Amino acid sequence: MGDGTQPTNPIRAKLATELLVNQLGDQVTVVDPNNTDEFMVGLDRLYLGAVHDKEYVQQTIDGTNPVWIGNKPRVGEAAFAMFRGTMRATDAIIDGHAKVAFNPQGAKHHARENFGAGFCAFNDMVYAAKAFQAAGLKPLYLDWDIHAGDGVYHMLKGSTVPTISIHVGATYPHDPELNVSLDERAELHDPTIDKYNFNLRRYDGDDAFIEAIDKTAKIIDEYRPDVILLAAGADGHTGDSNLGLLANYTAKGFEYAANMVASKALEYSQGRVLIGGAGGYQPLKETPETWALVVSTIYNQIKKGA
Repeated sequence: MGDGTQPTNPIRAKLATELLVNQLGDQVTVVDPNNTDEFMVGLDRLYLGAVHDKEYVQQTIDGTNPVWIGNKPRVGEAAFAMFRGTMRATDAIIDGHAKVAFNPQGAKHHARENFGAGFCAFNDMVYAAKAFQAAGLKPLYLDWDIHAGDGVYHMLKGSTVPTISIHVGATYPHDPELNVSLDERAELHDPTIDKYNFNLRRYDGDDAFIEAIDKTAKIIDEYRPDVILLAAGADGHTGDSNLGLLANYTAKGFEYAANMVASKALEYSQGRVLIGGAGGYQPLKETPETWALVVSTIYNQIKKGA
């Protein structure tokens, strides 16, 4: 998986981290999610068991989960490290050690209780939402990946955690609760179960994305969350990726969206924002640059406004 042939090429996380260190300097603290011992591995399995079916967790750790193309023992190892990254970030926010925390390999938003999908094995954002609730905070989940945040929505349905997903129609997955066709713009909302879905059309671009972001701001105003969970998917960035061309977003749209998140975090959440990278299939340029833009914009705005 680390040879660059997998669609979620891990070089994107390394490059995004390097960009953030260059942009923010010593304001960045880089935490290694793999810095753990046997006791912590056992403890982390207990945390996974609070989100996923225990047999599914064991299957993934054993390497028999084919979610990342083929049965590979390292799939479990990588999935575990990605989940732990969000655990560490969540703890840092709860403990007051960080306001803005970013896991570039986080926001595995398609994973469900007992199966993985879309390169997502363990649903770290569901874990984070539950951990924040247990700490007495009111989380809100926002997802602007090109794909619908289906796993997070289904796993949090009924939990009082609002889930907001801005995505391109039925790009993935095909779920009638969340999306419509690729050529139809629609809003599939149900406030009684805290569900909000903005379906954009193919090639809609920044203007439609910004319009959805403005409507999202009003939803956040209604909930007044104590912490915002953001799946900052970069796979909608236009460019060489055919997938990105379906959304046709640019840096303008992503920066606008990041400024909105920062503004609402300052207004309601004391600046607390947990960010996961979610999707991004242009690993050498557009994806790391977009992640760095979003994270640095949110961080700088919150620092300035605090």
